[in-house]
Amino acid sequence: MPKYNEELTKKVKRRAKYLGASLVGIASADILNEALEEDFRPEDVLPGCRSVVVVSLHIPDGALEIMRRGVSNYSYNLFGYAYLNRELDFLAYRLSNFIEDQGYATVPIPGRNCSIGARKPSYGMLSFRHAAVAAGLASFGLSGLALTPQYGSRQRFLGLPTTAPLTPAETIMTPDKVCDGCLECVAHCPAQALEIKPPHVCKIGDVSFNFARAIPSKCRIMASGLSPKVWPGAKFNPKVEVPVIPEPTAEEVYHQLWTQRDARLRVLEHSEATFGATNCGRCMAFCSAGHEAMKKRLKDSEKTSGYADDNVLAHDGRIKPLIPKPKELGRRLLGLS
Repeated sequence: MPKYNEELTKKVKRRAKYLGASLVGIASADILNEALEEDFRPEDVLPGCRSVVVVSLHIPDGALEIMRRGVSNYSYNLFGYAYLNRELDFLAYRLSNFIEDQGYATVPIPGRNCSIGARKPSYGMLSFRHAAVAAGLASFGLSGLALTPQYGSRQRFLGLPTTAPLTPAETIMTPDKVCDGCLECVAHCPAQALEIKPPHVCKIGDVSFNFARAIPSKCRIMASGLSPKVWPGAKFNPKVEVPVIPEPTAEEVYHQLWTQRDARLRVLEHSEATFGATNCGRCMAFCSAGHEAMKKRLKDSEKTSGYADDNVLAHDGRIKPLIPKPKELGRRLLGLS
């Protein structure tokens, strides 16, 4: 009996694209079981898991481009996060049902990927980023985001563990394919939540990756809109500085989000039923891989493109042209030089 079912693999990929996936790939459960720590591996989610079907949805470039220019973050909050979670859930539900109809167990993991009661609160059931890399769709950038040649940082991923014997990716993408070490992600993080010395090191398959260590407790403050330091100078910047609690309980987090936070955010999220839409996304918005991938896809010339000048909201609150930074340090951290 063949180790993999090629025909079923093609059917699953076709169905994922039919359902609207921007990208689709297959990750080996064995590779992820080895790369990820206990409690967060495919086999911990689904005993006997053989494959992880990885799909992505592209975040519209316009949503990020207007945010990095300080115009509005409303588009990104919905189409880059809150509403996109619903679209990811749509994919998870229909694609997992399709695979189950083929006779194989599959676990639909929600787009938000929360794991209540997990040993590590910031961890989801399964790392979609690692799954995307194992599926050959992406490579880790210096930010720790999974970057693709097609969209750079501008997508969300979803992974579905299954017992189906699907054909996995043959190769793992190396960092030089997507990230040039520009350090814009680190420079534009208002929480200084990306630590590059020492970098985080992980191995997927036969490829090793070095990237920044993300500090979830710092990131949460900006991502939840608890500080006016996130987008200084922008109209949508929060006006309330919520006191930082080092290790908040769930009740304290709820109190921060729905009692202490800027009332404009609370009203907006209640009316849109988004409950916790992000207010940051700067590492994604300022990632040069995403911006450059967008320019390659735009059909208008650089002279007529609405984003040709690449003016961005600077730390001092003024709109200025983005000045590229030296890349030597970033490249060394990535192991590219």
